[in-house]
Amino acid sequence: MKKIQKPKINVNLEIIDNVEELLQLIEDDEKIFDKLIENIDIPTIDESRVSFDSCVFRNVNFENCTFRYIDLMDVTFEKCDLSNIDFSEGSIFRTEFVNCKMIGSKIEDAHLKDCLFKNILGDYSSFAFSKLNKVSFESSSFASSIFMEVKNKYMNFDDCNFKKSVFTKTYLEDVNLSNCEIDGIEIGIPELYKVKVNASQGLELVKLIGLIVE
Repeated sequence: MKKIQKPKINVNLEIIDNVEELLQLIEDDEKIFDKLIENIDIPTIDESRVSFDSCVFRNVNFENCTFRYIDLMDVTFEKCDLSNIDFSEGSIFRTEFVNCKMIGSKIEDAHLKDCLFKNILGDYSSFAFSKLNKVSFESSSFASSIFMEVKNKYMNFDDCNFKKSVFTKTYLEDVNLSNCEIDGIEIGIPELYKVKVNASQGLELVKLIGLIVE
């Protein structure tokens, strides 16, 4: 796994703790940069092509918000609720999601590079058809999630729950799943080429080719 570049966030950030001010910036179609956005609840909104650069979101509730074609560059989300967020077809670079709730999040057909998902509750999420380059999932739960037809390069999984998740046509060559929970995952034989698993996982995965181990 190549080293992931961390967000490059300016030291002096303007604090925004008023939702009306943030919504006005979004409505004005401005590129929003150098902001610390904290302790606010963003109402259900549907906006596209919003851009955030060098921003920190801390304790922000985005529940049920849609931001298709979003542009995130050098952004950190800390202790945020992004449940049912829609970042589909977005560009997400040098961005970290830490200690966040992301149940049912939709990040489909998006481009992610140098991103970290750490301590995330993200069950029932979808990354289908996305491109992931140097993306790390650590100490997180993405059970019953969809990683179908993901094109990935230098992807890292560490201590994650992927039970009953779908990895159809996502090739995981050199990915280490040995300390992850993968019971009931949906994946084809070709996608498992050179995947690293532990012994018990290997016994489960042989069932995919119809073998019965006694």
